[in-house]
Amino acid sequence: MSAPMAMHSGGTLAAAVSAAGGVGSFGGIHVSQPPGWVAEQAALVRSRTDRPFAIGFITPFLDFTEPYFEAALAARPAAIAFSFADPGDWAARARAAGCRVVCQVQSFTDAELAVDAGADVLVAQGTEAGGHTGTMSLLPLLAGVAEAHPDVVLLAAGGIGSGRTLAAALLAGADGAWLGTAFLATHEAVEIDDAHKAAIVASDGGDTVFTRAYDIASGLPWPPAIGERVRRDAFTDEWAEREAELRRVRDGVAPGAPVLYGQSARSVDAVAAAADVVHRVSEEAERLLRTRPGTLLADGGR
Repeated sequence: MSAPMAMHSGGTLAAAVSAAGGVGSFGGIHVSQPPGWVAEQAALVRSRTDRPFAIGFITPFLDFTEPYFEAALAARPAAIAFSFADPGDWAARARAAGCRVVCQVQSFTDAELAVDAGADVLVAQGTEAGGHTGTMSLLPLLAGVAEAHPDVVLLAAGGIGSGRTLAAALLAGADGAWLGTAFLATHEAVEIDDAHKAAIVASDGGDTVFTRAYDIASGLPWPPAIGERVRRDAFTDEWAEREAELRRVRDGVAPGAPVLYGQSARSVDAVAAAADVVHRVSEEAERLLRTRPGTLLADGGR
């Protein structure tokens, strides 16, 4: 599944991923466009594939972006994805509209709230992910959620951009994966400029940092436990370990735009077609799962 990535994805990318055999999605909140944009993107997807797709939302923002949510419900995608807060009544509205509910979670408490809200799919997101994320690493979060909620479909997110990382997530209990960074660097990610894509290709993931600086400067109501993984820059360096001070002076700060991508950037060596990403990651994971376990268990486990 491609991550919704609000402001960074649209129907072109979602359609390409779905048509290739994955589940494409796009972010339903696009504040530079009117709510009708959501319907336009859903129609674009349906004009290119009859396969399922999803529309995603930043749950803490729904109180002031509700018209976009209503447009998504009217578009009747296969699923609505929620991230970064208890989906509560929003999930109930999605189910009433005939949509499945996908909930991205960053902690075990988040997972419990999502299950209580009727989530059909959980997405365990590790801090390795690009863009907004929590502080817990993927592997312990994924394994813990898999053990606590074995009857709920589970996807892994954060640091997955290759067949090797997908195979590892599957063995740890995931049923699939939700990828962001790998799909940002595709031809169909038309919302992303060439410089951003080039930065992903050039990165090994080690130049990213987890920060709240850009969110504090924006003044948007992000939950305290959520931060953002971005390419390290002068702004993140300036305000590292100085969050309280930044909150006091943020009205006078002009940070510019962050460059978002995750630690899986190492797996991206060229801008590619979205279908090629789907096939490359899936086929490599299948090959490894067919061969590696047998090698590990050969000769009585020695």
